[in-house]
Amino acid sequence: MSNDIHKIADGAVDRFKQELSSGTLQCLSASDFEKLTILIKNTIAKDRENTAAQLEALAQRLKADIEYFDISL
Repeated sequence: MSNDIHKIADGAVDRFKQELSSGTLQCLSASDFEKLTILIKNTIAKDRENTAAQLEALAQRLKADIEYFDISL
């Protein structure tokens, strides 16, 4: 899944570069785009952590609601 985050971040930065004028592109360094990529990766990772935590909490609530019935066979 980590590779997905890299692909998404790289794709977003590439699309962002396409929106910039050539003059603006020349003013920005590779380091600037690396920083942007890292910010995007961290944002995606944090969002996935939050989603996973919500799913875990939901799973715990669902497990707590399970009732077993004894049919006395």
